[in-house]
Amino acid sequence: MGITITGYARKRLKEKEKQRITGGPVVTISREFGCPSKLITKMLVQKINSAQKSQWKWVSKEILSESARELGIPPSEIKYFFNYAEHGMVDGILNTLANFYISDKKVYNAVRKVIKSIGFSGNIVIVGRGGAAICHDIKNSLHIRLLAPLEWRTEKIMEFYHLDRNKATEFIKSYDQKRRKFLEHFYKAEDMNKLFDIIYNCAGLSKAEIVNSIYSILREKGMLSN
Repeated sequence: MGITITGYARKRLKEKEKQRITGGPVVTISREFGCPSKLITKMLVQKINSAQKSQWKWVSKEILSESARELGIPPSEIKYFFNYAEHGMVDGILNTLANFYISDKKVYNAVRKVIKSIGFSGNIVIVGRGGAAICHDIKNSLHIRLLAPLEWRTEKIMEFYHLDRNKATEFIKSYDQKRRKFLEHFYKAEDMNKLFDIIYNCAGLSKAEIVNSIYSILREKGMLSN
């Protein structure tokens, strides 16, 4: 569900100022490559909104345009960040040859600021983009990790991208590594699983079962209004 993040966040923050409520509720969903995070997110938000007065939204790709707006540049200038590419030491050379010069550090700081603002505004599900690392100190939050065995994910990627088994496996391993490096810019730990409250195995649970479980936990934690 596409949204105008700035407008939504400002509206929610104004509501919270009136109610004197701290940040959240926010749910973050992280995944290993090949797990159906967006399908699960859409189902979860639909389930929440069909039963609750306060309407929820979800964001993922919108964070790119909002981060670019924060930096005052076109989204195309930082698109590589959201493809988990690394400019590394040559980022300065590459950017000085372009129309804009934005260091990697400034981009990461902008991403952190945007995601933290979104999470604090509440009634939101953040898919990927380091959401769990950035919003882990928001008390009214729930952080979810989706994983599955490599063989299961390989089958899904082979089917979706029409790749042979070897290429699909290489694709998965490369993408998982890039995502981990991206996450490490916001949270450094040997065991990244410490970030998450719940970890679901997508190979052993259906999307509906995962959604129903998350919804029940949100209710138990008092993160949903009646």
